[in-house]
Amino acid sequence: MGTINEKEFLDELVFCLKQEDVVKAKALLQFASDANVNAHIQKRALAQLAQGPDKVVFQLLEFLTKLEISATEIQEGIYDLILEKAYGNTDLVLEYITENDRKRTRLQFIRAAGDLRLEDLGPALAGVIRTETDTDIQTAAVNALGVLRQEINLEVFSSLSTHPEPALRKAAIFAIAEMKSPNATDHLLQFIGEDPETNTFTVEALADIQDIYALEKLTELLASPVTIVRDTAIDQLMKLGSKATPLLTRAFKNAEADYMVHLLTTLGYIKDPAAIAAILDVINTQPKDPNIRQAAYEAMERIPSPKTAICLAQGLQDPVEAVRMSAARAVDRNLSKPLVAGLKNIIKDQGEGAKLTVASLIDTGAGNIFNFLANEASFKSLAKTHLLEKASPTTRKSFLKHMEGIGQTSFIKDVIQETSDTDKQESNSRIIVVDDSKMMLKLYQNKLSGIGFTPEVYHRPEDAIPKILAGGVNLVITDLNMPNISGLELAATVRKKFTRNALPILMITTQSDFINEAEGGIGVNDGMLKKSGINKVLHKPFSDETFKETVLQFITP
Repeated sequence: MGTINEKEFLDELVFCLKQEDVVKAKALLQFASDANVNAHIQKRALAQLAQGPDKVVFQLLEFLTKLEISATEIQEGIYDLILEKAYGNTDLVLEYITENDRKRTRLQFIRAAGDLRLEDLGPALAGVIRTETDTDIQTAAVNALGVLRQEINLEVFSSLSTHPEPALRKAAIFAIAEMKSPNATDHLLQFIGEDPETNTFTVEALADIQDIYALEKLTELLASPVTIVRDTAIDQLMKLGSKATPLLTRAFKNAEADYMVHLLTTLGYIKDPAAIAAILDVINTQPKDPNIRQAAYEAMERIPSPKTAICLAQGLQDPVEAVRMSAARAVDRNLSKPLVAGLKNIIKDQGEGAKLTVASLIDTGAGNIFNFLANEASFKSLAKTHLLEKASPTTRKSFLKHMEGIGQTSFIKDVIQETSDTDKQESNSRIIVVDDSKMMLKLYQNKLSGIGFTPEVYHRPEDAIPKILAGGVNLVITDLNMPNISGLELAATVRKKFTRNALPILMITTQSDFINEAEGGIGVNDGMLKKSGINKVLHKPFSDETFKETVLQFITP
């Protein structure tokens, strides 16, 4: 670098440009690499090139793309100059795209063709895609052709939807999305099939279109039987936020049970208050499917609305425990004076509904409401009965700690005096439970404690996975549909280290992904279980006895 005199170098370059001496200019510019000059001189050289005649500078820019120049600023400066000189020089750009034998040069000019929206080069770019064997050049051509938004090229892109190179396949799928048309949306939907990676690319591309038709189709994918399609659709709708709310609520009409659950779950994740009225309508119609009722209450837990909270109290007397607990968490997040008054009235008669209400609030750990009910004699009577007869030791301990915090010492002494000293010895077996619903985690914690286990619970799969992979775990219980990492993805990660025999995985879900419907009944698809790495699937809702029997198939206290 020290052998190059800056002034002499630049003066000579200016002279070559004036004389339009390409050969001599190239000979000079061979010293413009990092090995000979610094970034300051390179930058000044680019400034001089910018003033030269296009037909000369084009050839010199091509030459510069071959040199080793590491500074990002200089690399971008070369590209900016290519853009400047390429504008209005379509024929020259075409020549460098189709006839140049230098990969780096071709990539730069292909990129420029897209950035400058040189529509006349559409056929040439399509030709590169069809005939080129270098996937980097093909991918660059796809990206450039995609921004031209020429629907005539849909079939060119579609032909790459099964290409073995993921980057090229993804580029082609997103190039179709650039069309922003119903025709493009329909083309994309054809790619959804068995390949998980293609499915993910396709759903993400649909979300990029963002017209009404594409977003309606994206919403419909929540009903897909393919887990990765459904989960990716949920993630993309969450990113859209409140923009997706009207689409999701409109889809309630005539939605099948699984579809309805995912619509409600997604609305809960979005947390848009505009969805509250539609969700409350679902609650008030009391759907027959308990999974729908549970999903509605879980959504209301995530979208606090104290003004409408009185409508939630009915869920505390639902015949299904999981629904009651979801309602309890929603109630605890939406406390209001009318709601508290309503709960006091429910509890006062100490009937079956009152028993279910108090049990749900205690088992869920709904701490806020206890502050308003703790002085009610009827509440304390029902709470004591539940703690002594049904609550797990973990739940009892947690509730008594809360009551201590609000000064209910006499109640605590009462319960402790009557508490049996023969609580079951907790097992040393290690169970990890993963579910994005904190309510369901509490439910599993209570049920497992009742049969002698103290599980570790995680509502984020990404937190649970390192603990599982560290070893020493006897059973994993996981939900299927979770944001970011699904239960299937968690299972696939675990199976890279532990076999199905070494570490059983029990999946609990509302979804029918693993179900075979046949004449005379419904059965679990064993082939799908083995493929996914899952040992057994338990479908919600389930009884205490079924849950206990299933867990004890894999592990004993």
